Amino acid sequence: MENRSIPRVRPFALPQFSFVVVATAALSAMLLHVADGRRRDAEAAATGATVAALRVALQAEGARALAQGGPDALAALAARNPMRLLASPPANYLGEFALSQTGRVVRHGWVFDPRDKTLVYLRPERESFAAGTSKLPTFKVEWIRNPATAGQPPMRLALNEVGPQGGR
Repeated sequence: MENRSIPRVRPFALPQFSFVVVATAALSAMLLHVADGRRRDAEAAATGATVAALRVALQAEGARALAQGGPDALAALAARNPMRLLASPPANYLGEFALSQTGRVVRHGWVFDPRDKTLVYLRPERESFAAGTSKLPTFKVEWIRNPATAGQPPMRLALNEVGPQGGR
């Protein structure tokens, strides 16, 4: 009978194990950084798509209001929440309330502030902003005066970015 011995496997030494842990942590950090960048890109694209949809809906409703009720109907439309122009608001539309109540907002998304008639997109990292100095995307329905041309109304409505919330 042959005597074959099983080769002995050396366990990892502490420096080798430490290297594996550090390398795994570094790769995980890089992966999380890339994933966060992709999430931000997707969020920016979704926000842009919502603004584009709101602008199209505002132009369509503005043309209808001008044809049916004239400038008074346009003024009434300018005071409304633009999210109500969409067939269905986006899933991240949180509703209407004054931004001084943001302490009650748990999620990020769109908010219409009825005090100053602005539509604000609350970002997930809004907790890092100091009160009143945030740079949240803020939009407002505004009057745009057209140059006097035949066949076009002298004014129309547009959804414009008005600057950071709290710092207009």
